[in-house]
Amino acid sequence: MKPFDCHTHIYDDAFSADFEQMISQAKKVLSGIIVVGEGPESNRKITKLVNDNPEFLFAGYGIHPEFAHEFTEKEIGEEIKWIKKQKPVCIGEVGLDMMWIKRVLPKQIGIKKADEAWPKQQKVFERFIELADELKIPLNIHSRWATKHVIETLEKLKPKKAILHAFSGSAAEARRAVALGYKISLGTSIMYAEQKQNLAKRLPLDTLLLETDSPVLAPVRGQRNEPANVALVVKEIARLKCVSEAEVIEATNKSVKEIFNII
Repeated sequence: MKPFDCHTHIYDDAFSADFEQMISQAKKVLSGIIVVGEGPESNRKITKLVNDNPEFLFAGYGIHPEFAHEFTEKEIGEEIKWIKKQKPVCIGEVGLDMMWIKRVLPKQIGIKKADEAWPKQQKVFERFIELADELKIPLNIHSRWATKHVIETLEKLKPKKAILHAFSGSAAEARRAVALGYKISLGTSIMYAEQKQNLAKRLPLDTLLLETDSPVLAPVRGQRNEPANVALVVKEIARLKCVSEAEVIEATNKSVKEIFNII
């Protein structure tokens, strides 16, 4: 039995020189990979990748909160119409990102416009929550510096299925999400992040999923990440929870099948 990578961006230029080699290596280690989009351009790239690897790659489509302010209501509506015509296994990457609002956008577009981007992020997130429920598929959620707001939104709207990707909140916040029936996705940063290690120790195994967020969040800072590194996540969770690697894979694959209806 092989584990599953629930969140990647392998359309990124970081893989342009050796994409086939990376996929070949991933197939030795993994049962499948979800590739999530950040907007119309990456969503289209994902479609091609999935069509070329239909038994191994699975699509998630969305608009990343970093870019939500860049699109008009009409453009977002058009992208949603396009997504409805596809066959994604999830809606993502979507969510909220306060770090982008506070640290990045003020330098790019000024403080006033950055502040205005926050309610736009929230509105776009809520539209994609509605879309996920309409399509009866899970959300693949980003929540950087915004865990409180994401959890409150989920508690208010109660989407049917969701995973919280690269979850940066506390174990108590994670339990609020788990209480709603959602999953917490842990990635390769577990190799050095005490917060991720703490989540692995405190949360039940059947609430966890695995990811890499390739090409970022590599197990060694500064290096390119790739899906095959999920094997390291399995190993570390097994160590932290004092269970076998087989148990980690079995439990997380069962959750993949349950939430995404694949493998």
